[in-house]
Amino acid sequence: YSKALDTRLATVEGSIAAIRRMMAEGRPCEELLLQLKAAESSINKISKLILKDHFEHCVKEGIQSGDEHAIESFSNILDKYMK
Repeated sequence: YSKALDTRLATVEGSIAAIRRMMAEGRPCEELLLQLKAAESSINKISKLILKDHFEHCVKEGIQSGDEHAIESFSNILDKYMK
């Protein structure tokens, strides 16, 4: 995976650590919820990037190589992701 993706994951890790510190400090619920939403948004962006990469590379290559399960596999992943 790319350096950009790794950087995004490191940012999420930092956000989670900050949320834990905020909780230990007894920060207001509103602040915690805002930070949690920001972390959730970052994770969703990472998921979308990986899903897009999977489709553009893995599924495409599977179809080109004649893998009859490539579309079914992608559909299953998409079903789980969309829940």
